Amino acid sequence: MQQLFISPKLRLFFILPALTALAVSIPLIWILTSRLIEDAAAAQLLNTLPVVAALMENRLDAEPEELQAIVTGLTTTDRVRITVIDRQGLVLADNSRSWDQVLAMEDHSGRPEFSEAVARGSGSSIRQNATTGIEYIYAARTATGPSGTLYVVRLAQPLRGLQSLRKQLSLTLAIGFLTAIGVMSIWLWWVERKVSRSAPTVLEAADRLQQGDFSYRVDFAHQAGLGRLARFLNGVAENADRQIRSLETERELLLSVISSMREGVLVADAEGLTKMANPAFCQIFGLHSEWIDRTPLELTHQPQLDSLMRRSLSTGEEQIADLEISEPAPRTVALAVSSLGTEVGAVVVARDITDLVQLTRIRRDFVANVSHELKTPLTAIRGYAETLRDGAVDDEATAPKFLDSILQQCGRLQALLEDLLTLSRLESLEGTGEVTQVEVAKLLQACLDPIAHQVGEKNIRLTVINEARPTIRGDREALERLVINLLDNAVKYNRPGGSVTAKLAENTEGAVFEVADSGIGIPAASLSRVFERFYRVDKGRSRGEGGTGLGLAIVKHVAQLHGGHVEVKSRLGKGSVFRVFLPFGNHSKANP
Repeated sequence: MQQLFISPKLRLFFILPALTALAVSIPLIWILTSRLIEDAAAAQLLNTLPVVAALMENRLDAEPEELQAIVTGLTTTDRVRITVIDRQGLVLADNSRSWDQVLAMEDHSGRPEFSEAVARGSGSSIRQNATTGIEYIYAARTATGPSGTLYVVRLAQPLRGLQSLRKQLSLTLAIGFLTAIGVMSIWLWWVERKVSRSAPTVLEAADRLQQGDFSYRVDFAHQAGLGRLARFLNGVAENADRQIRSLETERELLLSVISSMREGVLVADAEGLTKMANPAFCQIFGLHSEWIDRTPLELTHQPQLDSLMRRSLSTGEEQIADLEISEPAPRTVALAVSSLGTEVGAVVVARDITDLVQLTRIRRDFVANVSHELKTPLTAIRGYAETLRDGAVDDEATAPKFLDSILQQCGRLQALLEDLLTLSRLESLEGTGEVTQVEVAKLLQACLDPIAHQVGEKNIRLTVINEARPTIRGDREALERLVINLLDNAVKYNRPGGSVTAKLAENTEGAVFEVADSGIGIPAASLSRVFERFYRVDKGRSRGEGGTGLGLAIVKHVAQLHGGHVEVKSRLGKGSVFRVFLPFGNHSKANP
């Protein structure tokens, strides 16, 4: 910043035209001026000739020696040379020579001024004198003597005075040249000094623009020499700053949108290196390390994803596939890889469809299970009915037994349909019945009567423990179904003479209802599935007991419907404990 703004090359750029003009004009001036001086001297001699010729015209016919005396007497100085020449070029008289020298002078008919004067009446020339070696300027004109003879009168003047004028002219031009160089140097110094005052701030602004700092502004009010440049830099900085802020706002908005998406998004460049990954993508694939400039294979350890990315980058076409992953948890992920251009990169959209796949499987299993559950009693009813139609109706021993079996299968169908309707109602978004204040202790007491017959048949010892009398908001009918199903299962899958304990308590958050039995228990491998629809630990025994396979699924849905949950602990052959947590808060209608 401390260096001068104008570089040596730029200074030369300013001075060179002026130097060129001076270098061309000064020699021309010298040449033209010298020529003008010579022409002026020649013109002066030509103007003097008529006077000299007039003075001598009446005496030109005199004897040569007398004519020499006349010519010598015309001037008292030797600065002007007067020569009289006859028509043939013979010198008759010359004031710069003695008479003997005149007699020895050569023929002058070949002199330029003589030839021109004979041909045109007057002439002039500049040349070096062959005798003296001095450069003269000559002017000649014709004159007629009294006898009509044609003579040439010539004046000559040495150029010593002209040489002095030339020297003075050269000195003047040299002084002018040096003066011009000095003036230009002073002007350039002044301009450079004026510009250099403004240069540091302007250069600093340019340097900051280059470094990406667009907030700096030049105070162009004080930059007289570079005001326009300062305004231009300020304008560039303002436009760049505005555009960068706009781009940053759009980028932040885009990042916010992508970060808030539930779908995972990964963006890679043309080399397949990751440039961005949103939180959802990191969560789906369990990414915790730095992901910038790493390949999808290095990040996710999923060759299928890496293959889809490479294929999309090479072909420019969208690639779609479902991916099964086991880490950080078993999931099914739908992948869509779209090319942004073979020279730009690609974007990966990953959507966790585990719940959707599971729901599809549940629905498929539900249809299969319902079909199977309906097929068995319907087949039995049809078989019994056909047997009765074929004559067994008249058999007093067989008919009543077949009719009882038909009624039993109809009861199974009715129980299955009721459970299905109950599940449908619980899962409905339209509502779950009337929500009221429910005293759980009274509800439990009312649910003991429907199972009293089964308790008596299997000689079960039923114990009810009320450690608290909580009241919650909920659907009384649904809560009754929850309690009855748990008690019914505890009795149904118990040993004759076993025990069932129903315990009611509360904590700071809500009511706790627990049912423990001394029954057959549940294998550890089946504990995570006992709340699935139609899942049976022992299918043969469950059907024999008249179960539909939907009781515990209903329990789970009722608990979730009320904002609670259900837990189970069991040991095979030792019995099971089911514990339901029901909060005091408002009844939830969320779909379980």
